[in-house]
Amino acid sequence: MTKSPPAAPNQIVALLRQRILSGVYPDGAALRQEPLAAELGCSRIPVREALRQLEAEGLVVTIPRRGAMVAEMPVDRIRESFELRSVIEPWLLTAAIPFMGEADFAAAASVIEEMNTTSIDGWGEANWRFHKALYMPSGKASTIEMLEKIHEGNDRYLRVHLRLTAGQDKARAEHQLLLSLCKAKDIQRASALLTGHILDVADKLAESVAVARDLQGDISNLHPALRARTR
Repeated sequence: MTKSPPAAPNQIVALLRQRILSGVYPDGAALRQEPLAAELGCSRIPVREALRQLEAEGLVVTIPRRGAMVAEMPVDRIRESFELRSVIEPWLLTAAIPFMGEADFAAAASVIEEMNTTSIDGWGEANWRFHKALYMPSGKASTIEMLEKIHEGNDRYLRVHLRLTAGQDKARAEHQLLLSLCKAKDIQRASALLTGHILDVADKLAESVAVARDLQGDISNLHPALRARTR
C-alpha cells in the first residue's frame, strides 16, 4: 500500500487553524507535537513551526516546559473586539451605501436566504459573507481584510453562543431590515441598526461564553497547566 505524502507546512497551519476556529480544539486544549506529527505523517519540525505561526496569530499559547495549547480569549477581549467592530463596520457601511447597486443587494439577499438553513457550524462564515457583501462597495479593501480576521477569531465563540441561545432568528430579521435600509439609501438608520446589532450580540455572546466556561466540567482535554488550576 502506498503511503500518503506528509502534509505540507502550510497545510498543517491551515488544518490546525480550522480545528481551533471551529471548536474541534476547545480553549485550553493541549496541542502536543508528537501525536499531531504522527497523525499528519510528518516530523515534529513542521508541526512546531505551525504552532509558532498560530501563536503569532493569537490562537495558541506556549507555556515553558509544558508545551502549546489553544489560547483562551478573555471575555473582556471578546467584548472589546465587538466594540471595535461597532466602530469600524458602521463607518464602512456609511461609505458603501452610496455606491451599492443591484448586484450588491442580490449578493447580500442570497446569503440571507442561505442562512435560513445554515447550521451553527456554518453560521459565522455565512454571517461574514453577508456583512462583507454590504461593505465591499466602500472600496476599503485593507480594512475589510483586517475585519475578516476579527470575525474569524470570534467564530468559535459565536458557535458557543448560538448553541446556548436562539439568536439566529433575531439576526436574520435584523439582516433583512439592514438590507432594506441599504436599498433605501437610509444611511443614518442603517448605521444605527448595525451598531445596535453588533453591540447586542457582544453582550449576549460574552454572557454565553462565561456560562459555557462555568458549566465546563470535563477537564480531561485541558493542557496540564490549566488542569492544575481547576483543582
